[in-house]
Amino acid sequence: MLLRSITKHVNDQNWIAIGIDFFIVVVGVFIGIQVANWNEAGAFNDRETQLLSELKNEIENGINITVLKSDSYTQVTDAAERSLLAIANEGQCETDCWLILVDFMHASQWQDLRVIRSTYDDMRRLGLPLNRAIVEKVESFLARNEGSAITLDDLPIYRSKVRQLIPFNVQKYYWENCYSYVNGAEIYSLNCPEVISKSMASQIVQTIIKTPDIKLLLTEWAGNIVLIPSGFDDQNAEALEAIALIEDELKRR
Repeated sequence: MLLRSITKHVNDQNWIAIGIDFFIVVVGVFIGIQVANWNEAGAFNDRETQLLSELKNEIENGINITVLKSDSYTQVTDAAERSLLAIANEGQCETDCWLILVDFMHASQWQDLRVIRSTYDDMRRLGLPLNRAIVEKVESFLARNEGSAITLDDLPIYRSKVRQLIPFNVQKYYWENCYSYVNGAEIYSLNCPEVISKSMASQIVQTIIKTPDIKLLLTEWAGNIVLIPSGFDDQNAEALEAIALIEDELKRR
């Protein structure tokens, strides 16, 4: 309709009408672009709101898993201490050799400390979050996590050495009865029923403690992990601050 009107005005050489038609076209195009921009901005804002909620959940899950792993590493450290004591006592375990053998396995456990960060990485690729305070706090939380995780990227030599000394059938029983994986973290049983004779357990313990460097390797590993639980406390304090910032941002929307 507008095109026919413009054509008629051109044929009639009605320049004022042509100017008015041109103005209408320009304004219409401008309004159309603005509406499209507003819709796009609104959709982008909605998308950020959704991702912020997902990020909050991701960080909360990170806190939960690190609490579980903190408990696991406390178990590993305690087992390492008991194992070092058994080595110092030259394996004089009498009726407790099976429990000491289980402790040697518990002490060899390792878990990756990294939290899941896929939602945050997706947001950064989109230039989000727009709130710089959230970015800085989440980055600080993740930097702490990476700093802790990278120190354990190399599996402990003790882990490999002691598992070479424990018979396969004993290890198989251990995995079936002395170990479990729950909600993303490992749990180690201290009341694992005895599966081999006391004499066999004593023999394996003696083999372990007489292995050259086993005490040094276990001491090194125990020293590497003893501060993990306290490190998680600092890391999760940053995570809670990040969650508080995200919640404030969501309330403003």
